[in-house]
Amino acid sequence: MKVLYFDTTQDWIQVLVAEYKENTHLEILSEQTETTPKESSYKLVEYIRLGLEKAKIQKPDLIITPNGPGSFTGIRITVTTARDLAQLWKIPVFGVDSLEAYLVGIGGNRVDGETSLLCLDGKQGKYYTKFASKSGFSESFDMKPESIESKLKTNEWTPNNWYYTGNLPKFYPNTAIKIEATNLNLSSILQYSLNQYFKSETNKNDYLSLLPNYIRGTYVDHK
Repeated sequence: MKVLYFDTTQDWIQVLVAEYKENTHLEILSEQTETTPKESSYKLVEYIRLGLEKAKIQKPDLIITPNGPGSFTGIRITVTTARDLAQLWKIPVFGVDSLEAYLVGIGGNRVDGETSLLCLDGKQGKYYTKFASKSGFSESFDMKPESIESKLKTNEWTPNNWYYTGNLPKFYPNTAIKIEATNLNLSSILQYSLNQYFKSETNKNDYLSLLPNYIRGTYVDHK
C-alpha cells in the first residue's frame, strides 16, 4: 500500500510518500520538509506532485494528514487539499490529531514511564495543549497559561519532557525543546497514524469524513 502524508497545520510543509507492507518496516519513497510560513497555499500541491514523482507512483492508496489543532489557515489548506485529492483519486483519507502526531514524532523513542507536555502557540494568549503519560494521551485542549500552570502546580501533570512551538512559555524550563519541522520524525508519525487508521471504521475514512479540528472555531467566531 502506497501512503501519502502531508502537513501544513504549522509554519512548515511536510510531504512524505511511503510504502506499507504488513509485518515489515515502512519504506520511505520520498520526503520533503521546509519551513514556509504563509506559503503553503501555493506550494503544497507542487510538493505533493514532486513527492509522487520522486516516488515513481501516479497516485497513493491512502492519504494521512494531521487535521488540527494548529493554524486556522494551515488546517484549512491541509484538510481541503486532502479531501479534494481523496475525492479525485477515489481513495480513503484519515486525519490524526496534530498534537498527538507531534508528540510521537518528537518523542517516539521516549523511555517507558516518561511523560511529556506539548504546548503549541495558539495565539490570542492561549496554547493548544496535550499531555502524554504512560497510560496514553490526554485530550487536546485550548488553554490559558494559568490553567496549564494550575495542573502543573497540583501535580496533575508531571512532565519529564517539555515541548513547545513559538516563544518559550514562561512556565516552561529553559531546557524545553522547541518543535520545528526538522526535528520531527515523519516515519514515526506515519507508522503511528497507520496503526490508528487500521483500528478505525472503514466507512468513516472517505473524503466527507475528514473534518478540521479548529478547537476554538474560526477567526470569524472570535471577532
